[in-house]
Amino acid sequence: MNKVQTTIQSGKKIIIIDLSNCTPESAMLIIPEAAVVISGQPLKSALVLTDVTNAHYTKEVAGEIKNFVQENTPYIKASAVVGADGIRSILLNTVILISRREIKTFNDRSSAMSWLTTI
Repeated sequence: MNKVQTTIQSGKKIIIIDLSNCTPESAMLIIPEAAVVISGQPLKSALVLTDVTNAHYTKEVAGEIKNFVQENTPYIKASAVVGADGIRSILLNTVILISRREIKTFNDRSSAMSWLTTI
């Protein structure tokens, strides 16, 4: 299954980044792929859902995620994250602080998708 994909929900294009259950090595492959997809969108237009459920991170991955978020901020209209618990919530809070973006958290993809369709 493709870990970065786009879908249409309620007439809205949503980019899904699936980092769920990822190892650090696979996350390092998915993040650049997601960057290409997002940076191909018009400015302030991308609706993004990122699933980090049970993802495993290293300092290297955390740094890559921080860079990814900063570089793609101009393209983002709204972001939702699923699965940001424990250490993942600490990384998310750091990313929010650095990017100065609102990133809403959800317990499941369905709730996140529903919210993104209202934007």
